[in-house]
Amino acid sequence: MRCIVILIAVDIDHKVSLLEAQAKAAKKARADAKAKANAKAGEKVEIEDNRLLGVSVDTFNGVVSRARHIEQMTVAEYQGGSAIFVGRRNGGIEAISKGTGQSLYAFSEPGFTSAASVQSNGRVIGRQEYVGLGVGEDAFISCTNLGNVRFQKLDAEGGEGRDGGVGLMKLPVDVVRMRAHKEKIGLFAAGGREQELSIWDAETACVGGGGEYAEPKCEPLFRSENVEPDWLGLRVPVWITDMQFLDSNTSNPQMVVSTRHSHIRIYDAKAQRRPVHSWEIGKAPIVHMAASHVKPEIFYSDNLGNLNQLDLRTGKVIGGYKGISGAVTDIALSEDGRRVAEVGLDRFLRVYEADGMRRMLHRAYVKQRVTSVVWDWEVKDVDQDEIDRQETEGIWQSMDTLGQKEKHKRESKRKAKAMA
Repeated sequence: MRCIVILIAVDIDHKVSLLEAQAKAAKKARADAKAKANAKAGEKVEIEDNRLLGVSVDTFNGVVSRARHIEQMTVAEYQGGSAIFVGRRNGGIEAISKGTGQSLYAFSEPGFTSAASVQSNGRVIGRQEYVGLGVGEDAFISCTNLGNVRFQKLDAEGGEGRDGGVGLMKLPVDVVRMRAHKEKIGLFAAGGREQELSIWDAETACVGGGGEYAEPKCEPLFRSENVEPDWLGLRVPVWITDMQFLDSNTSNPQMVVSTRHSHIRIYDAKAQRRPVHSWEIGKAPIVHMAASHVKPEIFYSDNLGNLNQLDLRTGKVIGGYKGISGAVTDIALSEDGRRVAEVGLDRFLRVYEADGMRRMLHRAYVKQRVTSVVWDWEVKDVDQDEIDRQETEGIWQSMDTLGQKEKHKRESKRKAKAMA
């Protein structure tokens, strides 16, 4: 099993628990300290590696560069294999081989790094950045905070317009998040600061026009409506921070949305424009969210370093995850739904049990500011059922049978009499 964070591969061995790794690392650290104390006499002593067992951290692409900072990352099939697609701070969209770390595809957004000065909601947006990236079988879709949406075929040769494989559209400024549907990459949702949730079909809404971003050709498939005023009769501010598709329906999808004002809302495009459920969770702004594909649950984080699990049937928090010391920047759920990974400002990658005791299973320090995390389940050691079976067999084999216990007792009594 492997987690990928800002193109740093973190290989995790299920067979080594976090407590065991920490205990052995502490033992090695004490041995190293003793060796350093004994080395003052000039004796050369080899110091063992005191990293956690079961976790290895390797950089397989890129160097530390602020200009090539990764803002969005996802995994998709490309050229008969699996590749990592990234959106960089300099406007580049790149596909990177997971096996070799080599670049397989590269595209650069024209004028992306040009200085911007856009007034929006009482502030000035001075830089363009990616807020969403989705990749399908033959195309990718990207969106920036200035509302520039690009839907482009991966084999496009630069021709503009839908016939050239490139579609462009302009959304309102101050988009905070864009998510593409996994079943249909052209179907995407966007929302942001004073910008309601909207769902679009890029194949019909995007236009060409010589590389210019223009207003969409049609209305969105769905546009939400703000909730009713509060008990004082005041309008509730709109500030969407993240969203997730909850089903595979591409005509009338259900979506869950988080807001900067601590709300989690569920929208049903088939039922109504206002949310069918709306819950206020705590007081801290909710910034990131991941929906489970095996249970009606979501994992969400706020800007205070809290990672919690919410039941979408009741709107109640059913558990939290401990040990996080900085704001969470991304969350990823494993393929089988049994583990959840998070990265944050404290530069750690942590893997937890998604259910049960919600223990921290693994932890790795990656030395850099971490922006994204994805799972790579092509790298597997043993299936989880096989691991559970081996652990059960080990427990039974370590237990003595009743006959063996009585035999040990008789032998100990004979030895005691002989010594007497």
